[in-house]
Amino acid sequence: MPISRRCLLFAPTALAAPAALAQGAWPQRPLRVIVPYAAGGPSDIVARLLTPGLAAALGQPVVVDNRPGAGSMLGTEAAARAADGHTVLLADSPFTIIPAVQERVPYDAAADLAPVTLIGAVTMILAVNSGFPARSASALAEAAKSRPDTVSFGSSGIGSLSHLLPEWFGQLTGARFANVAYRGAGPALQDVAAGQINAIFSSPASIEGPLRAGQVTPIAVAAPQRLPAMSEVPTLLEGGIDLIADNWFGVLAPASVPVEARARLAAALSEVIASEDVRARLTTLGLEPRPAGPEAFARVLDAEFRRWASVARAAGVSVR
Repeated sequence: MPISRRCLLFAPTALAAPAALAQGAWPQRPLRVIVPYAAGGPSDIVARLLTPGLAAALGQPVVVDNRPGAGSMLGTEAAARAADGHTVLLADSPFTIIPAVQERVPYDAAADLAPVTLIGAVTMILAVNSGFPARSASALAEAAKSRPDTVSFGSSGIGSLSHLLPEWFGQLTGARFANVAYRGAGPALQDVAAGQINAIFSSPASIEGPLRAGQVTPIAVAAPQRLPAMSEVPTLLEGGIDLIADNWFGVLAPASVPVEARARLAAALSEVIASEDVRARLTTLGLEPRPAGPEAFARVLDAEFRRWASVARAAGVSVR
């Protein structure tokens, strides 16, 4: 996707409102939140956590519509094509990764959908099998440099966040890792815990069980500061590796939805996320609440588009 097209996030022509919406208060009927994954996953849980408060704030019912398929592209395309003015998308990091790795994307992520608000993010943890000798990120990189393509990372599939993070890690350190792709993060983590593969980038909540069982050891966090819950684990920055990454969650709307409607939705979501109960429940899920409105979220998205395009291009990652 040409970077120049990303400016359409702000272009007035991309925000042209349907006449009916422009003439009345928004929302005028129930709001549909498309989750491009199956029910029960992290995105679905986040969406259903927010909907009761959002419905109260907007004065209209809010319905979650699960549209799984094609690695989230099916649901994302449905949201991008929605013309009713009352459909939005709950997206996560793959939204900005897919254009970088997929040869055919049936929508323009930057032009067809406009940012509403960032909800929050899950910090990624670099963990190794507890029997693996490397006990720091730099030691892991050195092991891979001495034996290229033998130190293995598990991922949830080619072109996924858990695949591109080791690629980026390798690009920054000069190491070359072997990617072992699975159909989902769960099986990949299981094999790290069992010692079948060496390492993985995962969420704190996901590694909690294997960590308690002594099967995996966290050796670094991809965050600006150490996590309070893992204060003994250094950041990658502390090891001299300039890598900060997380799995973010946010809401986007079709570009045809009026800017005033998006602003109202952003304000309502910010109010919901600020509530003590919702913040506590998001934190329990391992998600740090970071509400940020349309302009701030647009900057996050632009940085993510650029980053993953660069990483994927350098790694030669392409999915047909």
